[in-house]
Amino acid sequence: MDSVSRLARGGLFHGPDGLGERRTARRLIPFPYLHAEKTSMADYLEYDPQTIERREVYRLLTGSVVPRPIGWASTVNEEGITNLAPFSFFTVVCVAPPMISLTIARNPDGSKKHTLLNAEATGEFCFNVVTVPNWKAMVDSANGFPEGDSEFEHTGLTPIPSVKVSAPRVQEAPIHFECKVERVLELGVNKHPLLIGEVVYFHVNPDVMEGGYIKMEKLDPLGRLNGFFYSTMGEILHREFHDGQPR
Repeated sequence: MDSVSRLARGGLFHGPDGLGERRTARRLIPFPYLHAEKTSMADYLEYDPQTIERREVYRLLTGSVVPRPIGWASTVNEEGITNLAPFSFFTVVCVAPPMISLTIARNPDGSKKHTLLNAEATGEFCFNVVTVPNWKAMVDSANGFPEGDSEFEHTGLTPIPSVKVSAPRVQEAPIHFECKVERVLELGVNKHPLLIGEVVYFHVNPDVMEGGYIKMEKLDPLGRLNGFFYSTMGEILHREFHDGQPR
């Protein structure tokens, strides 16, 4: 196992359970047989989310929806202090206009995290795609830092100006989405925040482009797995189209 796919110990965990505490491998509980019910179909384990613990639900979801792309959300507060945090619960939600969604867990005390507070206050944020060469900086950026400090300062990452939003971009990332907040939804009993942003400007490093397409081999994206593990691209499969035209 290479260094990229190994666990990142001690980082702040940005998951949907809202825990956000540091974790080590020693705290893991054997899974998935804790509360599985017997079923007539012996090949499957069955779980009812109404009767199992939230942590088990989380493990089922994050172990199934893999690999997840990782990105840095960069924001700035009203005092001009920048914030940077990595997230893997994000995806595309619309093309016209272009929109992405970002799930931001609350702090253990139920308060909002800086990313969400800043995005709501300014109505803006920037999302930066994390690649394999940046995986260590991504892990470091998830650690807790003193109030008022910027993650850019502690990680050595470089903030650069955006075109249409106040939030900075991450120079080391090959792709940036400048976003305006479209809406924030609060889901579930814990009012779990789902941030939806409209992409108002794209930045793509020409080194990852070829023939008008972003080439995965050149992008080298980092994937989030479950537990403490990450993944690289591995083998890329190519599907032939009947009309010979890629989409």
